[in-house]
Order: sequence, then structure tokens, then C-alpha cells
Amino acid sequence: MRFTSAPILACLACSCLIAQQPSDPPASFAVATIKPSAPDTRPLLQIRGYRFATEGTTFLDVFKYAYNIQPDQLVGGPAWLRTARFDILADPETDHRPTSDQMKKLVQSLLADRFHLVMHIEQRLLPAYVLTRSAVTPRLTKSAADPQGIPVVAFDPKGELQVGNATMDDFARFLQRFVLDRPAVNQTQIPGRYDLVLRWAPGDDATTPESNEPRTASDDRPALFTAIKEQLGLKLEATRANIDVYIVDHVETPTNN
Repeated sequence: MRFTSAPILACLACSCLIAQQPSDPPASFAVATIKPSAPDTRPLLQIRGYRFATEGTTFLDVFKYAYNIQPDQLVGGPAWLRTARFDILADPETDHRPTSDQMKKLVQSLLADRFHLVMHIEQRLLPAYVLTRSAVTPRLTKSAADPQGIPVVAFDPKGELQVGNATMDDFARFLQRFVLDRPAVNQTQIPGRYDLVLRWAPGDDATTPESNEPRTASDDRPALFTAIKEQLGLKLEATRANIDVYIVDHVETPTNN
């Protein structure tokens, strides 16, 4: 079993908080340049001020960010979607910084406009994780933040995930995005918003959802599944679930400008 700790080096996957103010965003980027990456460019995906910027990223890398998916959820299309690498710089030219969700919508529009992406969505039975309550009472801290505010997240690849003002759906999405190697589905049925801190020993795969038997890590932190149970009173289980998959019907290599 494997986990992904930092699939792309990004300011969106680091130990600093991600939080933005809500606003009315434009429907698409005002200016966007896309060009082939130089050989051996290290993958990078980040928000630079108000701009969306990547270096050495594939179409799949950008699509994963835009649609919050795992790689297996993108189906079909030519091989270059997963191999050809691009540098992207896109500016919405707005007076207000887009929120995380708004930036994703802009990137979705970019993929449609510049890659001429046409696709449809189906549901398929795929390997997944489900997040449920464990046998103990969940140990969750209610958030005091504005319930209409956006969730924030801080991720440290050394084995720490902090979330604030987050629903259980948000928490499952953050686990899927930063930590896990397959989709995660919230089935806790726990309402409300919470501030959570999860610490585990990355790379220690001794604890699996099937066994839930911990192995002592070098820094005395438990493996991921044990940490979720002991620290939050939740449980992560491997299963198969009906998951949205994105079927590529048409796509084109973008022109440079």
C-alpha cells in the first residue's frame, strides 16, 4: 500500500495556510500562456499572487488540481495527456484574489478553452477509502470561525495535516488531495465545521485498514490509519465505491499563446 505525500511540489501542498477571501471571479483568465517545458523541469504548481502558474506539469497534473481527482479518475485521451509537460502562466486580471474553488473553476475553463477539452462524467466502481466513525466517540474540535467562511488547510509532507473551519466532506477531500493514493468518501454523517490536527509517521505502511495494528515509528508517531483512529476517533477503511470518472471525448495540444 502506498500513500502520496507530495505528488507535485506546490505552494498548495505545504506547511503554510491556504485561505482567501470570497469574491465574484471572472469566468475565465484574461491572459494565459502555455508553452512546452524545458527538459528535466521539476514539477511545480502554485498560485503566485492572483496568478495560476505551473512548470513541468502534465495535463493530468493540472486536471487533478482543477477537479480534485486521483489519476485513475481521468479516463481515455491520448498518451501525451500524462507525459507531455507544460509551463502555464494565467492571470485573471481581477482586483480580488480568487478563492481556491474559484481558481479551480478558472483552470477548468482554461482546459476547455486552450486544450479544447470535451468530456463527460460517469460513475464507476473504483478502489477508494471511506471515512467513518470508529467505535469510540469522535474527538473533534468545533470551529469558532464564521460558518460561512472557507476552510483552510496546512499540510506538512513530514506527516502533519491541519484543517480549520472544515466539514467532514472537506476533511475527506484534503486527505484525498494531500495524503492518499485513491479517492476518499465521507460517510461519517457528522455535521458541522471543525478545527483538526492529524500527525502520523509518513512512509510507515505497517498499519493497514485491514489490520489496524500499529508499529512504532522512529519518531513514536503512529501510522496513518492508527493516527486517524486514536487522534480523531474516526476510521479510514479500504473499499470499492461508485466514484465519478471523467471520460475524455476530445482534446488538443494547445498552441503556445
